Amino acid sequence: MEKENDIKYMHRAIELARHGMGNASPNPMVGAVIVCDGEIIGEGYHRRCGEGHAEVNAVASVKKRDLLTRSTIYVTLEPCSHYGKTPPCARLIIDRGIRRVVVGSADPNPLVSGKEQGSGLGLSLVQTFVEQHGGSISVSSEAGRTDFSILFPLSL
Repeated sequence: MEKENDIKYMHRAIELARHGMGNASPNPMVGAVIVCDGEIIGEGYHRRCGEGHAEVNAVASVKKRDLLTRSTIYVTLEPCSHYGKTPPCARLIIDRGIRRVVVGSADPNPLVSGKEQGSGLGLSLVQTFVEQHGGSISVSSEAGRTDFSILFPLSL
């Protein structure tokens, strides 16, 4: 059931990402959905280059912040782990205590892709494969706070 829900919420994140069409460029269109106990509690997408990323907008939309520590965030693209025009989204996710991250696809940007050092999260990378959906990357924090999974590759 968890995999089915993951797919359902990832599809919603893709729908949100499409709202950035024509405005997010040169950045990619990215959507994010935050779910707690089977209910969507926050949503966001990357609206414009230089503004908050999808994860930032999704977290900002959550009315009851205490739910974040029991939540899963679904993001269409691997959260950034470096400082650019905005701070790293990976750090925001950890700082807010979000315990599970499901990502649609890895970021091809070499500043982001699989990077653990830029965010200072101390994550170790373990790669496995999911038969039905392609590659799956699972990352666990050494402190045991966050479970980071790339569930399946998606394209917009």
